[in-house]
Amino acid sequence: MRILTFIAPLLGSRKMTKLQGHEEEALGDAVAWCVANGGCYADPNDPKLYGHAPFALEPFPFPRAEYDRVVALQPAFGRLVDCVARDAAWLEETLKETAASDEFTRKLLELRRETDAKGLKQTCSLGLLRSDYMLDAPGSNAEDGSGRALQVELNTIASSFGCLSTVISGLHSYIAQKYEGASNGVLPPNKAKDGLCAGLAAAHAEFLRQFPSSDVPRRVAMVVQPGERNQMDQRMLEHGLWEGHGVDLRRVTLLDVEENEGKLIFGEGDDKWEASVVYFRAGYAPDDYASDKEWQARAVIEESKAIKCPTVAYQLAGTKKVQQALAAPGVIEKWLPDDAESLRGVFAGLYSLDVADGASVDAIVAEAIDNPAKFVCKPQREGGGNNLYGDELKESLMKFSPQERAAYVLMDRIQPPSKTATLVRGGESIVGACVCELGIYGTILTNGEGATIFENTPGHLLRQKSLGVDEGGVAAGFACLSSPALV
Repeated sequence: MRILTFIAPLLGSRKMTKLQGHEEEALGDAVAWCVANGGCYADPNDPKLYGHAPFALEPFPFPRAEYDRVVALQPAFGRLVDCVARDAAWLEETLKETAASDEFTRKLLELRRETDAKGLKQTCSLGLLRSDYMLDAPGSNAEDGSGRALQVELNTIASSFGCLSTVISGLHSYIAQKYEGASNGVLPPNKAKDGLCAGLAAAHAEFLRQFPSSDVPRRVAMVVQPGERNQMDQRMLEHGLWEGHGVDLRRVTLLDVEENEGKLIFGEGDDKWEASVVYFRAGYAPDDYASDKEWQARAVIEESKAIKCPTVAYQLAGTKKVQQALAAPGVIEKWLPDDAESLRGVFAGLYSLDVADGASVDAIVAEAIDNPAKFVCKPQREGGGNNLYGDELKESLMKFSPQERAAYVLMDRIQPPSKTATLVRGGESIVGACVCELGIYGTILTNGEGATIFENTPGHLLRQKSLGVDEGGVAAGFACLSSPALV
């Protein structure tokens, strides 16, 4: 394995606000620090080669009050996901039209239904969640510390970058100390890596409590995609779990899965081991299920004794349709009446496109066609690069049948404040106007009775992207890792 690093001069003569006169030196220091501390990402053309992960040279200003507000809400969002996931009837009714239009959602619902019918061998559920937000402050400068945090989405499967975000927080702390006054605001602590490891370790311990005897070692199984570029983020979790908790984690694919009397057994002969926890960093997109074999493997996992992160029900609870349904008045009160108002306070405008909603759907679709820049059209997909914006949104809504529309939801487009920033990707730095998206990590482990065994809110992820770029995924190539500077 080789590590590739590049240092490129800043474009043009524009200077960063807080690093004037030290730009090139700071850039070299940042790339070196990032690589030396594990902030690496696989080369897109050869996954055996690694360069630095894409990052922003400076943190992004974020209002302290809004940061504190969304951090405080994360435990309630974890409980909400658990409540929704365990309410099979509500999920079925909410996703009925979506499933009729979207095959992937339909298959997940069918799997949930079949598993329930056979009886659950494991009632505990583990969620390593991330709730993503953008500031809504049309026309504002981010340096002003203005804006109201609105939720973009709630991720319930394969919530990535917890470890790399911790690295980037360390990078920005290093730059701030070396170049005194290099950033305004306070860098909040970020223990995302440690907290996610603690959640997996708690689930492993719960499995051992339930099933204390075994002929083979028990380990955490991380389900991954072949050719994964974000492997370092995953490897740091693997190493942290071992070093901090003495728990072994092994990487597997869906095609490696085999079942033995409810147990998930991997390996052969003396190398056999049982999965105590199955942690999905794959399985969130249709492309992860190239054949029936992958779907059969998912069913085997779901029906096994292992604790799932997530269960199929948790995955369904994170769909865009569920997010839209939860925003409706009176819905959250069904499970969390005391938290409902606070949770709804971070929802942007969300609109159903179900046929059953009739005239209200026709009205919002007409408005979106007339004003496409004011909306985002979202399918039931994770991983970035799936949403519809602008002309594509308009053209799609004009050609969709009412049934096809039901696979999507509409959301008011958030208008974030911007600032001039330096983004570094593949050794090249680009200076320009940028916006940010903040993610708050939370873990929750519950039993079948809805009681919480373990939970924490360990840290955050902040991504910066160029103003005018619609999507915000780092893995999809749209954004760079960063951290918040609280102002």
